[in-house]
Amino acid sequence: MRTAEPGSDDERWLRLVTSAELRTAVDRVVPADAWPGGWKGGVGAYLSDGDPEPRWALPALERLVDDLTRRGFAALPAQDQDAALREVAAHETLGADLDALVRLCWEGYYASRRSAGDPAHAATWPVGLSMLGFRDLPPGTSPVELDLPTTVAADRLRDHYDAVVVGSGPGGGVAAQTLAEAGHSVLVVERAPLLPNAGLRGDHLHGKRNAVYRSPAGPGPGHPRLTVHESEDGRLHETLVDGDDAWAYGLNAYALGGGTRLWQGMAWRFFPEDFAMASVYGNPDGATLADWPVGYDELEPYYTRAEWELGVSGEEGPLTGRTRRSKGYPMPPMGGEPARDALTSAAGRLGWAAGALPLAINSVPASGRPACVRCSSCVGHACPVDAKNGSHNTFLPRALATGNVDLLVDAEVTVVHDGPGGASVEVMTGCSGDAVARTVRADVVVVSAGAVESARLLLASGLGNAHLGRHLHDHRFVSLRCEVDTPLKNGLGPGHSVGTLDHVHAQTIPWGGGVLVDLMSVLPLTSASDPGVGVPRWGLAHKEWMRDRRPYAFGAFGMGQEIPSATSAVTLADVTDRWGRPGARLRKSTHPASLEVEAGLAEHGTRWLEAAGARGVHRHRGAATASAAGEHSCGTARMSDDPATGATDRYGRLWGSSRVVVCDSSLHPTNGSVNPTLTIVANAMRVAEHLRDSWPA
Repeated sequence: MRTAEPGSDDERWLRLVTSAELRTAVDRVVPADAWPGGWKGGVGAYLSDGDPEPRWALPALERLVDDLTRRGFAALPAQDQDAALREVAAHETLGADLDALVRLCWEGYYASRRSAGDPAHAATWPVGLSMLGFRDLPPGTSPVELDLPTTVAADRLRDHYDAVVVGSGPGGGVAAQTLAEAGHSVLVVERAPLLPNAGLRGDHLHGKRNAVYRSPAGPGPGHPRLTVHESEDGRLHETLVDGDDAWAYGLNAYALGGGTRLWQGMAWRFFPEDFAMASVYGNPDGATLADWPVGYDELEPYYTRAEWELGVSGEEGPLTGRTRRSKGYPMPPMGGEPARDALTSAAGRLGWAAGALPLAINSVPASGRPACVRCSSCVGHACPVDAKNGSHNTFLPRALATGNVDLLVDAEVTVVHDGPGGASVEVMTGCSGDAVARTVRADVVVVSAGAVESARLLLASGLGNAHLGRHLHDHRFVSLRCEVDTPLKNGLGPGHSVGTLDHVHAQTIPWGGGVLVDLMSVLPLTSASDPGVGVPRWGLAHKEWMRDRRPYAFGAFGMGQEIPSATSAVTLADVTDRWGRPGARLRKSTHPASLEVEAGLAEHGTRWLEAAGARGVHRHRGAATASAAGEHSCGTARMSDDPATGATDRYGRLWGSSRVVVCDSSLHPTNGSVNPTLTIVANAMRVAEHLRDSWPA
């Protein structure tokens, strides 16, 4: 580490990382045994290489080191050092300081990372990953990079396009392809910069799902939100959230291809009942359940197209028998694993049906791209061999191949104008200090920025009726942890492998229930930070658990219906983004019916695990604060045949506007009992086709 000015933060940090007390404490948090201790195993390099991100802990580590110095900590025998750290851990203030050190030890010892988060640098591979036998890619596998598309410079934009599509995720990608193939000129505006797959993977500290620091999948600074929480006494409390906090901000990825660039790929169809929730279940007090204006039968041909045009691997059988299908899957299911075998057998003993999950991942070579290599870092990371299917490598390339599409990245639409003679958008590019504003006219603007950002953009543009932004909801999630006698998750991807739909629209769980699947393998950093019940938080026993018992950790995951409530909504906040436009204000209320769904998922997930021989099954509640934006948010521009009950018509046309069409999850009146992406694609195909066939004069 270079020298620093006396009294500066650099000098204070240098003094810390060269202190005997800090180094000794690191080696008690991760003691040496047959494998190196923490300092030599990666923590020393992590704290000394100039990366600014760990510096958040500077005050805490200074207080801790001061206390340890007073104790003569570095000269104590190892057992007395451990006793001193246990005493520190029990202290009200110093305990939190020790927590900061422990967190940095796990980041340095168990996390693959790139220098200062720079995608251009090779990932660091600390000793902890080698100790665990963790491998990111199978031996002999070489990464295959995504063919990055040609983009248009801001100063080369046309004044007019037939359509401007805001967002490049599954809805925007489908719309761009459909309109471009019909001969229309299309501008796709994507907020994220253009990054290769290598810039969106290989880093356990910055992956979108597991980020502990700013993720390259954004959105980054300059995009604040206000989240509203209701206390037990009924008071509302607002919290300012910036784009650096992935969990609090929301897990939607900002990248070319949107969430499908980094998802795990579960590609389920909704059930017929999902399109008629209000009719099937009624509407409990305070809820805003509504039927879709379209049903399963109308969407079925589009589901089939979505599976074939996106590329889904799956099998017809226990998980498909309850929904009519006009065609099978284009690819066989992903290969099996011990978890699938164990839970399929357990389901049979319970009288349930289980099977391989449908995944939008190449199980065999397809579309000129290879099959999945089952890397250990799938969800939240880009695919190392481009086998994971999404808008970025299916719909968008087909749209661009027509020659009718301009793709503008690292730019934002800030305002949408609509009128009987045409529409237009205000586009901002560049940094806020040297930003360039451009007005682009269009026959139609297609808004596909996700349930939160689509609503925010349209509200900030002064468009929409009273339902725009309302009915925000997601899914309910339940995570169950346990131990098994034989390792069932071998660390290979893509993650979830087996599921049962026996508690979807069944008598076992109210309000439509949900799907149960195996819990995916988690990254070593996640295990270290949140080990099993009764595992010490640090020390030799923690290291031994990581090395010897971690493979025996197992679990199940439940995802079910979230009942939209009258008070959950996206509105405009009194904070502004880097362009001076209002940010989103998110209020999310949990309806009691949603908690009934959670309880049912937990009950039957526990039964499933116990039937598989699991011990110590318990519901796990993570420490991270869930975001009101969630991961599967929807409903904020819900479709309806009547403007009195929805924000758009059945074809996504914004009520009160003649040339603005919404084409993403915002349209979903309800979110089903399973992952929504295949439904987003299928419905986008239907919406985009209607737009193509009824082009405004």
